[in-house]
Amino acid sequence: MNTKREHQIDDVFFALSHPVRRKVLEHLSQSDLSVADVSSPLDETPSQMTKHLHILERAGMLSRQKEGRTHMLHMEPEPLKEIMDWVSRYEKFWNERFDALENYLHSISEEK
Repeated sequence: MNTKREHQIDDVFFALSHPVRRKVLEHLSQSDLSVADVSSPLDETPSQMTKHLHILERAGMLSRQKEGRTHMLHMEPEPLKEIMDWVSRYEKFWNERFDALENYLHSISEEK
């Protein structure tokens, strides 16, 4: 894996590590919203919200378009696909482990 890609994945995991940022993405997955609209249901100060939005932007998960004085936010799903691809590499590993566990549990239950 190249260094730039590793940093990108690190940024996405960091962005997803905070519940407020996950909630922002949840809201934006439904529709584009203004900063005020995405901030209003969350109990964050404007400076805290600005910090969260910058983290999401740095991770490439959020884009912003200025419409007059209003900043409209749009969720960018591509970085989530990158994470899903990374996680899916471990799916085979865990499926094999669970299959082995299932076989073991069946074998000991048949011995009884």
